[in-house]
Amino acid sequence: MTTYLTITLMISSLCGLAILLLGAAPARLRFYICLMLLVTWLTPWQLLQLEAASNTFTLPLNILSEFNWVNSATVTQDTPVVTPLTEQSSPAWLTFDGLWQAAFIIGLVLFFKDLVSYLKLHKRWVKHSKLDNQTWKTAQITQPYCDIRRIKSDSPGMATGLTKPIIWLDSEQHDIDKIRTIVLHELTHIRQHDPYWLWVINLVQRLFWWNPLVWFTAHYARQQIELSCDEQCKKHLPEGSYQLQLIKLTLQVNKQQQTLKMPAVLQMSGTPAFNLQRINKLNKEHKIKKRYVVVMAALLSLTGWIGFSNATVNTEQLGNNGAQTASLVDVLKTINNKDFTGAQSQLNYLANNVHNFDISEQAKIWKLNAHVLYELDAKNPQIIAYMDKAIALEDSLATSELLAILHMAQAFAASQERWDKQLSYASKWFEIADDNVDKKNQLFLTAVSHFYLEQHARSATLLNQLVSISETQGFQPQEQWLNLLIANHLANEDSIEAVAIQEKIAILYPTEKNQKQLESMSQML
Repeated sequence: MTTYLTITLMISSLCGLAILLLGAAPARLRFYICLMLLVTWLTPWQLLQLEAASNTFTLPLNILSEFNWVNSATVTQDTPVVTPLTEQSSPAWLTFDGLWQAAFIIGLVLFFKDLVSYLKLHKRWVKHSKLDNQTWKTAQITQPYCDIRRIKSDSPGMATGLTKPIIWLDSEQHDIDKIRTIVLHELTHIRQHDPYWLWVINLVQRLFWWNPLVWFTAHYARQQIELSCDEQCKKHLPEGSYQLQLIKLTLQVNKQQQTLKMPAVLQMSGTPAFNLQRINKLNKEHKIKKRYVVVMAALLSLTGWIGFSNATVNTEQLGNNGAQTASLVDVLKTINNKDFTGAQSQLNYLANNVHNFDISEQAKIWKLNAHVLYELDAKNPQIIAYMDKAIALEDSLATSELLAILHMAQAFAASQERWDKQLSYASKWFEIADDNVDKKNQLFLTAVSHFYLEQHARSATLLNQLVSISETQGFQPQEQWLNLLIANHLANEDSIEAVAIQEKIAILYPTEKNQKQLESMSQML
């Protein structure tokens, strides 16, 4: 957030300097600078990146639940575990980002309130006004551009509406010269799309209701809209005519006007001080000069350089800082927060700088890449490719690290039904695992692979070995092991052995289902 505030304040300062340098320029230029300043506050500069360093796919979440060994194999004893926040941590809404989001929500509520108030006011005006499109002829404008309605008002003229604009005239106004001036003024607003700009300004002002700089800029931008309209109207009327009528209208209004508290309504008159400023501005020429073009070009160049060079810096810093051991901890934090897309983005940067890490850390990067991609799309073949990259580092890895990687790789291969890959990983795993390592999960997973590859004899041998190890260690064989053993015997057409195993299941797991299964299989003999 510091980056955002720094960049925004720097660009705001440049815009303020440009406005001072363009004090004698056409008002529309200063208005566009105000818009640039307001948009600057809406731009998340700290998040912009000019480069997209991505070497993996980001696909919808699709986690397989058939095999639960993947998650258990992901975090191993050599991987640091990041604990979640404790109860002593500050609530999420008390963080800077939380307060920022709360302020935005309040701003949206205020904007919605303005919208509702405007719709109610507009409806009331339509109800208490009369259509008077004959005024176009009075104003000496042959082609009606929109509806003109007469209403009792303290303002000589107003304009509202986006898709169906309306010009509002005071019902007591009958002077032809004044009517022509008012209609031309409001029509110029409509042709310059000023009603749209007012809503944009109001939206930003409400979103940043706490920001005095935005409020001042919004107020100044509305003034530039009026000054710009005056400059255009002056061109379409005889010399001095518009200034004279504006003086008459403002003198009349200054005595009776009550300011309308509606930011989305264009009113011809303003405060006495601003009306005097408008008249003084009209006595001067406002033309585009070369120095104004230079100032605008410099402003745009500096703004782009400040804002988007930060995006390049962000990318470079992520690339350089990503090649640090601490970044692995950051990835694990992101994973623990279930932000797998964010973790994948972080890992992309680490992968691009993988050679800056030692071998053990490189293996962890490929393991985490596989895990995150599995969470995003469990069927993506790139998962196995990542695990193969980790396994390729086997000559420089400790035995415990390699066993953990092979264990995880087997689980991924089984989840994708890559039985040949599982057998390849298992073969390597059994070669390096000593007698102190628990082999039951690997034996069963390997037996599953042989079963699906229709190598039933080999599968049955491994399952019998698994049952024997379990009984030797004093543990009860798992029911799923015995069920798979029955499936292998039936595939080999060895019904007697299948029934014997089912009898064992019925004894170890005495359920009604197992008993019925035993009776059914016994009748087949």
